[in-house]
Amino acid sequence: MIAAIEARIRRLCGGPCRSLPRWGDHKRMFDAAYGIVQVYYIITATFLYGGARDMSHLSVDPEQLDLLWPLLWMKAVEVETAGLILANAYVIVGFAGIFLWRSLAVRALVSLVLLQYAAWPNSFGAIHHGEHEWFWLSVCFLFLPAGSRNELRASRSLRTRFLYGFSVAPTLILFFYTLSGIYKIKDATEKLLMAQYGGFMPDAMAQTLARRALETHSDPMWAGVIIDYPILGWPLYLALYFVELVAIVVAFRPVLHRIWGFILIGFHFGTLTFMDIPFSHHVLINGLLFVMSPFAPEKFEWREAVRAIPLLGWMSGPLLARFEQAGTTPAQ
Repeated sequence: MIAAIEARIRRLCGGPCRSLPRWGDHKRMFDAAYGIVQVYYIITATFLYGGARDMSHLSVDPEQLDLLWPLLWMKAVEVETAGLILANAYVIVGFAGIFLWRSLAVRALVSLVLLQYAAWPNSFGAIHHGEHEWFWLSVCFLFLPAGSRNELRASRSLRTRFLYGFSVAPTLILFFYTLSGIYKIKDATEKLLMAQYGGFMPDAMAQTLARRALETHSDPMWAGVIIDYPILGWPLYLALYFVELVAIVVAFRPVLHRIWGFILIGFHFGTLTFMDIPFSHHVLINGLLFVMSPFAPEKFEWREAVRAIPLLGWMSGPLLARFEQAGTTPAQ
């Protein structure tokens, strides 16, 4: 039974998972994770800082508002008063989060205020997703143990609990990407089976960009290239489907964290240049959690990374083994 479970874990890890915890690396991983969390709360304070100025001078016709449930309390007071309440909450809680985030109570307050912050731009009848992931990171960080840096670092048990708690954040973010990939592939497959136009068509990206530009009256920087030469967008579209679909597997393969971080950041740069849709929060998140991943190995081994890529690793296994047996590497 135990051997079967171990075999499944090794398959999930995409290759030779370590049989024992990397205790020697835990302090390094803890230091990196601790620094990322601290930066997260500093950036959060910056967001709230900017939002406080807008809310302190709030002047909106109540008839224009379609308040989401976290902000329904605003109906009980004047709009200007509600704005002042939120502005002060942003300032006080954001500032406290910089210095006192080690306290569970302060982290919970930051999550509550971020929920208000994320709900406000979505209370005008349309949904924007920019702040959603940033809020969910604050929820993930509620799993972190309380205590000072020295207290946490001195205890192997507390360091391990901190790393487990931290790991919830990248896992959840990658799960979101996988959900997006599942939806895209499901829709494209259904369209293909019904002989309808869908995401697997060679000009799918060009059609999507053209429709988006017409609907929003925008002129994305690079959309014209794909619209003029639709075939260029086909491999990009199919690669995106794959990258998103297998993202959750990457959470358990640290050697791929930085690679997927760069790829996902490139994807969001693409949404800006091809569709004129900015995802600045997502660039930050992928940079912090994956490009700077505390779990990624210090020394990058490209063979190990290739083997860890779902499907591609399985397909390239015999070729890599042949190179290793011959003591050669592919031409750079």
